Amino acid sequence: MSVQVGYVSTLARHLEVFPSNNNVTSIQPSSVDASTLVPFKDFGRGSSQADTEGSSYYHALQTKVEKQFKGGLSFLATYTWSKVITDSNDLLNGGSVGVSNGINGYRAPDVPGFGIQADKRLAPFDIRNVFHFSGAYELPFGKGRHFLSQSRGLTNQIVGGWQMLWIATLQGGQPIQLSCSSTTAAGLGCGALFTGEPLKLGLHTDSQGKLNWFGNPAAFTQPCVLGSNPPAPTGCVALTGNDALGGVTQVAGPGFHRLDFSLFKDFPIKERFRLQFRTEIFNIFNHPNFNAPGFGGNGVVAISGAANFTNANFGEIGSTRDAPNDPRQIQFALKFYY
Repeated sequence: MSVQVGYVSTLARHLEVFPSNNNVTSIQPSSVDASTLVPFKDFGRGSSQADTEGSSYYHALQTKVEKQFKGGLSFLATYTWSKVITDSNDLLNGGSVGVSNGINGYRAPDVPGFGIQADKRLAPFDIRNVFHFSGAYELPFGKGRHFLSQSRGLTNQIVGGWQMLWIATLQGGQPIQLSCSSTTAAGLGCGALFTGEPLKLGLHTDSQGKLNWFGNPAAFTQPCVLGSNPPAPTGCVALTGNDALGGVTQVAGPGFHRLDFSLFKDFPIKERFRLQFRTEIFNIFNHPNFNAPGFGGNGVVAISGAANFTNANFGEIGSTRDAPNDPRQIQFALKFYY
């Protein structure tokens, strides 16, 4: 048996980010014209701009156990507990992180004392727990095996040469980031806040008979809109300064669970030749793996309002992670080895 345990850490600096340009540089009431709060008032804002000011770090406990038995059984088990923190928006892998109502995912990239660093959070691809278990087993039947070891001819062709293989994947969900239901300051983004109410995360059917992930919308709120009298929206928290832009509020989304299974049968012909019949079953339990609320993915349009805690569709899941539905798939193959 082989056992490995390791601590892995990586650090990255000067990552490419896209905070846009000619952004608002101060936190002002939402009633103020945002075009008067930018450095260059005669120019447009919101054009794409690449800066190398992002950073990230990764820490992980990585373990592996491997064993080969003399009877034809072998397995490999790996487990990783990790955490990825970054202020760099990944344009290639959005994961299940909801897009905030800010500037390319940032609340206030050009406000002094705030910047993109204030939006440091779990990376879109952060997965806290990942477990893989794979193995193979040569069934103990047929010539030279534990059972029916004296088999010859047709009998051995039927009972011998069977092998099972499998790979199981169990992993937690990627983070979901919640933004405010309404903008609190002119031209800037806003992040939701926790209220202290229980989250009640998990797959369940809501009162409308729809699949839902968030069981308690009351677990979230937001700062009040600056300059609004009376404060809006209902139930908001009165905050000023940088706090008026809320926080970085993230919760874990649906996990991923899957088992693939294969059954092989070898038919020896001569010393140099053999025929192999393969049956491969992907997602053998026909288990669906769901996208996060408000995240379409794979060309599927996201459900409107599913990431807005004041919307009737909040928490509703509208698609699976593997297009289109990742049903159980069975394939057969015949291979000739020489």
